[in-house]
Amino acid sequence: MTLPLLCPVCATPIKQHQASQGFYCDNKHHFDKHAQGYWPLLSNSKTKPQVLSRQQMRGRHFLLESGLFTPLIETLQTLLLQRVNVASQADFHYLDYQCADGYYLRQLVPTLDNARQDCQFWGITDAENAIFAAAKAQTPAKLILAGLKKLPFASQSIDLITVLDSPLKGKECIRVLKDDGHIVILQPGVRHLWQIKQQVYPDLVEKPLQLNLPNDLVIEEQQQVSFTQKVSGEQAFTLLDMSVFGWRANDELKHQIKSTNIEALEFDWHIIVVKKR
Repeated sequence: MTLPLLCPVCATPIKQHQASQGFYCDNKHHFDKHAQGYWPLLSNSKTKPQVLSRQQMRGRHFLLESGLFTPLIETLQTLLLQRVNVASQADFHYLDYQCADGYYLRQLVPTLDNARQDCQFWGITDAENAIFAAAKAQTPAKLILAGLKKLPFASQSIDLITVLDSPLKGKECIRVLKDDGHIVILQPGVRHLWQIKQQVYPDLVEKPLQLNLPNDLVIEEQQQVSFTQKVSGEQAFTLLDMSVFGWRANDELKHQIKSTNIEALEFDWHIIVVKKR
């Protein structure tokens, strides 16, 4: 299978040495596989990867592995299977953009891998401790540590990209996507974490969902995934910490949320499938 990677130093195609599993290009730039199991594809030795809060990472890991998101995972599995099964070309490449600790890859890849054997799975993040955690958890994908402003993938080399729990920034995902490929975006809906959000915004009212997509993309399909779950105060606090509005909560409110269970917390996501215009 041809690798879709480009050298981050000189932008020439990357090959893989089978014995060492390291990557290299014809200009003799070498990228060894880390002992933990991921590949640092950094443009130079002075590049400093991002580092996520260890406390946030630990809380996120235990929350996601608790099974709270099972209905969402099942919907994503079905949707991605449809995209993988209808693709007729060989050498299908799937990239999870900002894969963090690899949670979504661990949930999704086994299902997709069972559907067809010619899939190549990739995860990329710019956070070194996150990719370390993903590799340590034996995430079933080739895990890449790299800067996200210029992805180390060739133009039009990826068939399917997921952008889950992170915003779609810049044009790099669009550049590396094949003309007939798809990007699957997971975005919080209007009612997502409503009972927590109400405590942060006392005058909270529902507003229409805003989809701010680049002009290069057109929506092919949308799905809403909504359900309620009983959550502990610790889980609620972690969800607050993971949210885009968590910074608005003061210490007193954080303590209040952490010490109170929520019997029926609303989870509300929108899954948007887009393609190039």
